[in-house]
Amino acid sequence: MREASSTVTDDRERRLIAQVDSISNQLCQAVDGGFEFHVHTDSDEIALQKLAQLNNFVLDSVRRTIRDLQASRDELEIRVDERTQRLNLVLTATNDGVWEWDIDSGNITLSQRWSSMLGLPHEGGQRGLDDWLSRIHDDDRAEVQRSLYQHLDGLTSAVNVEYRIRDARDAWRMVVCRGLCQRNGDGVAIRMAGTQTDTTEQRLVDPLTRLPNGAYLDLLLQGRLARIPLAAMALVKFQLLNVASLFDGVAVDIAVAALRGLVQRMRRQLPPRVALIALPEHTFAMIFETDAADRLNDALEPLEALLAQPVEIDGQQVWLSHVSGIAALNPAEPVSADEWHHRSRLALANARLSGVGSRRYYSEPLRHWERQTSHAEQLIRGALATRGVRCFVQPIVDASTGEVRCFEALMRLHEPNEGIVAPVSFIEVAERSGLIAPLWEMLMEQALPMLKDGAICERFGDSFSLSVNLSTRQLMDPHLLDTMIAILSRHDVSPRRLQIEVTETSVLSDPARAFRILDRIRGAGISVALDDFGSGYSSLAQLTSMPMDTVKIDRELVMNVTTLPRKRHVLSAVIALCQRLDYRIVVEGVEERETLNILCDWGVTDIQGYLYSRPLPLDRLVADFTPPRPCRVRGAGRAASGSSLPAA
Repeated sequence: MREASSTVTDDRERRLIAQVDSISNQLCQAVDGGFEFHVHTDSDEIALQKLAQLNNFVLDSVRRTIRDLQASRDELEIRVDERTQRLNLVLTATNDGVWEWDIDSGNITLSQRWSSMLGLPHEGGQRGLDDWLSRIHDDDRAEVQRSLYQHLDGLTSAVNVEYRIRDARDAWRMVVCRGLCQRNGDGVAIRMAGTQTDTTEQRLVDPLTRLPNGAYLDLLLQGRLARIPLAAMALVKFQLLNVASLFDGVAVDIAVAALRGLVQRMRRQLPPRVALIALPEHTFAMIFETDAADRLNDALEPLEALLAQPVEIDGQQVWLSHVSGIAALNPAEPVSADEWHHRSRLALANARLSGVGSRRYYSEPLRHWERQTSHAEQLIRGALATRGVRCFVQPIVDASTGEVRCFEALMRLHEPNEGIVAPVSFIEVAERSGLIAPLWEMLMEQALPMLKDGAICERFGDSFSLSVNLSTRQLMDPHLLDTMIAILSRHDVSPRRLQIEVTETSVLSDPARAFRILDRIRGAGISVALDDFGSGYSSLAQLTSMPMDTVKIDRELVMNVTTLPRKRHVLSAVIALCQRLDYRIVVEGVEERETLNILCDWGVTDIQGYLYSRPLPLDRLVADFTPPRPCRVRGAGRAASGSSLPAA
């Protein structure tokens, strides 16, 4: 009986072990990461059934946890992907490429965007830092390295450096590099990462014309000058002088559109490989691969022919003026980019002085002219700063009475080392630079008091007038009359004692405007004289239309009048015409008594010249000049009546 009971017990134990082993074998699937199963048992044992059920509960919990984790991972991947897309969109929109520098290995990883912005194939993987640095402009490389290592050493809070980098077309791009270091708990740099932003369009494009700008020209010049062997080239600068006319009376956006359309038409007149580059003051630059003047002239003629046509803008036609300056480069005598620039600027400046449509080439005499101009400007500025303006006067004498009718105030400058400087050395520069106005005002401050000076009035009376010259720039100043009235009031001088002298050239620069200003000046009581009549281009039509009171006949018509009959005929005719038009006449440059006698015979009385006096310092006037005796008139009015001329 005990044996049977023992056998039953053994069988039960074997079945339990087998069932437990079955459950264990089923659970082994979980060891391999599989949880998609259920534990089951055929045993009637309550304990085994509970064990199987408990395992199934655990498996269900594990499966739910796995599903939750998978869902969280999927959501995270979606969010990462979205943020990656957003970051890529931002980097693309900002034209940024990403770089990462592994400090320990020294290798750098560049993004596809980094490569594509330079037109380079994206090779992927890592490369040496030198692969990046080698593409940077020689003049910028040291600054980039300094910026990287200063941040690496903890001297700066970030990398922020701008530089030029060569692209796949061997052209230069302007970029800004920014970056930050990642450091471990000990503050040791592990890696550095950042972006490279292409700023070429912002830095190398002129916003008004949308052409390449001066910074781009500098890169081109440096690149051309670095070529070996150096080729013959020419830098041409082309300036539009009156672009402001496009903006008169039209909306700004319409004028800008017209200007952009014009520069694109200008670009099409050039050879395809010649870039048109926009510089300040409506100046454009071009580099031609030749230094031959005939070829350069041929290349510029289509451009000039285009500008000979009007620009259509808002139903109007606007004609533009231009000048050009050319600096040819001799390969045997290379120069720096700055010197090349400078030579072209000198040629352009000379072209502006030569007149509309002028084309000038650089030559060494221009360098001498520049030095003289610079010296003159420094002389003027020094005189203004030290009150070195000096007033000289030359009398205009009524030859028939010996009375001084007027004193012409003449400007001189005093320089400590050079002494008194004649106007031929500085007047042109003063007018061109705009310094003539303060010089003129300083002259007037010295000249006007002579009208009330006791010693001068005792010697020459108190009815003589003062005559002063005006430059073209002054004549076109809308505030000229206000300035003159103010200075006359300050010295308590009547406008009727002042005369201004203008040349025909200054009036012809803008006749309608000049006439309006002269009318206002005469209306205020100030007399107007036409100066230097007969010295160059003279229009008889101006004698009938110009608002003036006096004609001053230049010494060019007076010289040799005693020996050249034709000269006498011309001078006689001019004087007779002015007399019939009721102009007061002043003849300048009279140096000989016989010339004076001829003029007096023709009824001319107001004489200015060395015969009576050279220009004198104002403070020496009373001491050095005494009014002359009257001139004996041998036959007054003969020029006016048309009678024969006296023999030479």
